[in-house]
Formats: sequence, structure tokens, C-alpha cells
Amino acid sequence: MYGYEDPVFRQKEVLFPDYIPDHLPHREKEIKAISSIINLALNNPSNISNIFIYGPPGTGKTASVKFIFRKLEEETSAFTVYINCFQVNTRMGALYTIIFEFFRKVRPTRRIPSRRGVAYDELYDLLVSELKKMRTFPVICFDEVDHLLPRGSEVLYDLSRLKEESIPALLIMVTNDQFVFMNVDPRIRSSLRPVEEIPYRAYTFEQMKEIIELRVEFAFQKGAVDEEAIDYLAEVACEMGGDVRIARETLLRAGELAKRDGKFRVTVEHIKQALSESQFAKARNMIEQLSSKEKKIISLIPETGIFYPEFYELYRKVYPSGVRDRMLRYYLERLAKYGLISMERKGIGGSYFIRLNVPRKFLLEKV
Repeated sequence: MYGYEDPVFRQKEVLFPDYIPDHLPHREKEIKAISSIINLALNNPSNISNIFIYGPPGTGKTASVKFIFRKLEEETSAFTVYINCFQVNTRMGALYTIIFEFFRKVRPTRRIPSRRGVAYDELYDLLVSELKKMRTFPVICFDEVDHLLPRGSEVLYDLSRLKEESIPALLIMVTNDQFVFMNVDPRIRSSLRPVEEIPYRAYTFEQMKEIIELRVEFAFQKGAVDEEAIDYLAEVACEMGGDVRIARETLLRAGELAKRDGKFRVTVEHIKQALSESQFAKARNMIEQLSSKEKKIISLIPETGIFYPEFYELYRKVYPSGVRDRMLRYYLERLAKYGLISMERKGIGGSYFIRLNVPRKFLLEKV
């Protein structure tokens, strides 16, 4: 409708997951450290250190990398690749993503090679050949790298070998788990050295409040959010581990609730109501990114839980042409690794008891 002005939101997209602000408050030190390592490598390709970023969820790790990548694309000749290992968690998948991004960004006039029917070694040789030809500097981020390990970890070793071909390449590995590489093949760990570690700490109350205030300033109409609501949200978000994503999604939901009740002002009550769902923000995002097979599997798990033998029978009854026992167990283990379900040995014989870790209504929304 022409002339319509939202009574609550001014720039709603500021609260969307993929929005990267022009300034990341309280992450200046970390961004400077990461940028310095990359710039040093760009200026002296023989002096490359890979980067390992770790810290609690929602503390700005991904936003920092994307912020830096945006600057690199604008100001340098670096070729950046961002890989979310939750979505791409195999050796072949990661390599093809790099090649796809190379042809999209560096060789846009060339046809992107097909992944189908091509061996891994052929794709790797193609990447080496193209990088030598174009003399570009790849900076590759593996976000949520724990989902790549251990099955896809060989790709990290393969990329570290690029230096043997006189190709400079810098890897950035991002995770919540500081000890994620502890059980990885020592050969792979060794190949990644030298590595600079950049820890991200949880935000303090004052920092969280300032971040929320900035989002409110840009996302909402002036005066549309009570000061008490901001204080309350900052306090609860810190109690929940200092996760900015929870604060961001809560603001978005609270704003919608304020519109719905017709008062057009976000109060503490709106924040409380929105928080009950926002604590599952990451889980909802994960469910959206699951493969179709994984979505079918998780949607069958009853709210009360189920033992594995019965679940296998249920799955085969609903999907007679679906995956077999071994692969079904593999997918369940992946869902457990994501934290969406739990698998606990119970009773005589030690059968796995499978239980949902998220409200079933979220599954019905997303699956």
C-alpha cells in the first residue's frame, strides 16, 4: 500500500539473520587481529598463518568473518570463500564449493564445472591449475568446522598442501568448541600449522545492552521500544550465554507482537513472551538447513520419545523406500550431534532411546 509506514519497525531487515552491520561493537580487537593476520599474508605470501576462531554461540564470530570478507572483496585481490559446514560437511562438498565460488567470482565468463561424474582428484587438480593461472589469493572460512570433522577433515589437509604448489591460501576455522581438533588425525593438525588462535568471549551486560540499543535504533521507529524492555532483554540474553542471536530474534518477535496487539510499543511483557520461543532460535535455523532425509527422520520422532528398534520399524513403514538401518543410525547420530535430539542407551540390551530436544511445533513449522 502506497504511503504505508510501519508503526513499529523502521528497517526490519536489521534484525534478520543475514544482516551484517557496518560496525560490530565490542569486536574491534578481534576483527583487527584477524585482519592483521590476513593482511600480513597478502603482503608476504611466504608468511601465512591459518586462523582458529572459537567462542560461545552468538558472540560475533561469523559476523566478524563476513564483515572482514566484505572489506577484502572491496579493497584487495583476495578471493574469499565462506563455507557453512553444517550445510557442507564432506570433503567433496567443500572442495566443489571452493571451485564453484572461484568460477563465480574470479572466472565469471567461464562455465562452472559440473560436480557430477567427476573424481575428487580431478577437481583438486583443476583448482590447483586455475589458482596458478589467475594468481589469486584464496581466503577460505570453514564455519562450524566441527560439522566437517572427522569425515570431511581430509579437505583441510588437501588445502594446506597448496603451499607445496607455491599457491598462497589461508584457512579460517570457526567453532564453538576450543578443543574440536583434539581427536583429529595428527597429520591433519600438523598440516594446518602455524595457526593463530582468536578467542571470542561472551558479551557482558553493558556490551549486550549497547548492541541491543544499536539494533533498536536502526530497526525500530523512535520510541517504539521501552527502555525497561531493552534492560530486561540484555539481562536475560547474558544469562543465556551472551548470545546476540537470541536478542536479535527476540526483538523481531516482540515487535511483531506489539503490532498484533495494536499498541505499537514493545514492552517487557512482549519481550518475555517472545523469549519463550527465541531460546530455540539456533535450533529453528538448524532445522531449516537439514537435508530432506534428515527432516523426514526427525519429523517422525514422537514427543514422548521412542526406542530405536521401534523407530526403525516406524520409519520403514512410512518410507518403505527410505534409507536402511546403517544409514538411518548415521543420520540420527548427526541429528544428535546438532543437539536437535538425544540418544541414550536404556533398558535391557541397551537400546537407544531417542528424544526430541526441541518443541515439536517447530518441526511442524519447518519440515
